[in-house]
Amino acid sequence: MVDFDNEATVGTPAVDVERISILQRRYELLEAYEAYKKRKFAGSSSNLNIVKARLLTLFLELQATLYRQITEKDDYETLTRQCFKPTGEKDIIGAIYAINEILDKIHLTRVDTKKVYDSSDVETENKVKGYG
Repeated sequence: MVDFDNEATVGTPAVDVERISILQRRYELLEAYEAYKKRKFAGSSSNLNIVKARLLTLFLELQATLYRQITEKDDYETLTRQCFKPTGEKDIIGAIYAINEILDKIHLTRVDTKKVYDSSDVETENKVKGYG
């Protein structure tokens, strides 16, 4: 969680603090889902209440970004319904997938950032390396 009382936070750009907050909320959602699945796999009764609450919180954190990124109005409305009133685990997973895809699209969670190029093409290689 972002510590707003920490002196280092004062000098951190707001966009970086917001990114950390989003990643923290996503992490908490995935942790809650993992805990739910652990209980289910162990044969214990379990409910999705914490998962639902954390999904809604993540959606609220990302609402404006999601609205801008999702081009189809029906897709945005479906995601909104899945986050506000999920009917079950299928809705929750669908919402997590949709949010993950948006976070990847805006390069917040993307880890495969290495540029792929044809190293046999000297001109392209020079451009990638900043020589031309």
